[in-house]
Amino acid sequence: MLEISRTKPITRAQIRAVKGLVRHHQMADPEYRRLLAYHFNVDSCTKLSRRQASDFLRLLGRPLARRPGEQPPRPPRPKRPPATPPGVERLASPAQRALIDALVSEIAWTRPDGYAGWLAANQGLERVATAGQAHRVIEGLKALKRRHPADA
Repeated sequence: MLEISRTKPITRAQIRAVKGLVRHHQMADPEYRRLLAYHFNVDSCTKLSRRQASDFLRLLGRPLARRPGEQPPRPPRPKRPPATPPGVERLASPAQRALIDALVSEIAWTRPDGYAGWLAANQGLERVATAGQAHRVIEGLKALKRRHPADA
């Protein structure tokens, strides 16, 4: 009885891509055929199915085009800055300083000494120097702004 294969044969484009990658990797013919035999039990790429050819192309390091409806791969996550070693403080960033200035200008100060008095009384600081201090001051100013906005 004649058995009918339900798999689609390799395309011409896939054959060209395989041959091109073999040349790109400067792979000797025996090495290329050994890979085919080991992974797919064939001795020529023309005997592969479309799916096997796709798998072989991935094996050779070529990403394939996405199928319709398939989500694009996620971009790599940005690396976090290296952790600050113990005992070392980071200085307040320009962005933190700008945010503090903006928040200070939006608050209707009831103290005669304004922001400087609040900073000394509530944060125990004369000035903001470190990133941690800036963070605490920003959070305090945001809470103060919610309670006493300048427009009130």
